[in-house]
Amino acid sequence: MIYFYRTLILIGCFLLGYLFGSIPNSVIISKIFYHKDPRDYGSHNPGGTNVGRSISKGAGVATMALDFFKVIIPFLSIFALFTYFEPAAQLMLGDDLTYNIFGQGNTLAELTYYLVALGCMFGHAYSCFLGFKGGKIVSTFAGFILATSWTAIPIFAAIFFICLKKTKIVSITSIITTGCITLFSWIVYIVFATCGPTISGYLMFSEFGPHVSIYLPVFFSIGYVLLVFKHRGNLIKLKKGEENKIHWMK
Repeated sequence: MIYFYRTLILIGCFLLGYLFGSIPNSVIISKIFYHKDPRDYGSHNPGGTNVGRSISKGAGVATMALDFFKVIIPFLSIFALFTYFEPAAQLMLGDDLTYNIFGQGNTLAELTYYLVALGCMFGHAYSCFLGFKGGKIVSTFAGFILATSWTAIPIFAAIFFICLKKTKIVSITSIITTGCITLFSWIVYIVFATCGPTISGYLMFSEFGPHVSIYLPVFFSIGYVLLVFKHRGNLIKLKKGEENKIHWMK
């Protein structure tokens, strides 16, 4: 019976993340403050980039910020629940060890909040409030990065702005940057996690966040595949030389 409850909890965590991710911040902001629907303008994509181009830069920034937090809030909430609330942690951990053949943190308790993050990305990409259509998950992917590892944040920012300055194309910049971060997550797991919890914990958030576990690179990889799939139209335009370029960065 305990395994049945654990399965329900894992499914529930994914669905919780999906509902948070489905919140259409771009549409809500645009309709309330500008009386417009971003799906009727520009690329017709309900994401922060299209809102910034088609509605206003302020609305675009606000959309991206809220899309960050719709991953961070449920992720850290579930992390706190299954880390610091002993009955919940005991329910998922049982007699399992904190360590197993994959290293530290590979437990069902850790799996809960990674499933929340994955649910958020799928919810953003296929929102139940927008007829199962949605954005291209760049902001939610960035929120996932911010929730898991402080070391990835400056790397993410540096690669993003360097690529954007060189290419002037948001889509290819997003694909390259998130690809680099996904590769970084595998390096952190394979190389640094073998050096012990001190180093691996430092690379994440030490005692204030998740440990380096196999879930980190695996869920980043799943998210990256989804992100590239959502950008398939941009890649076709890029191949034809029709992809839009930004003009505000010199």
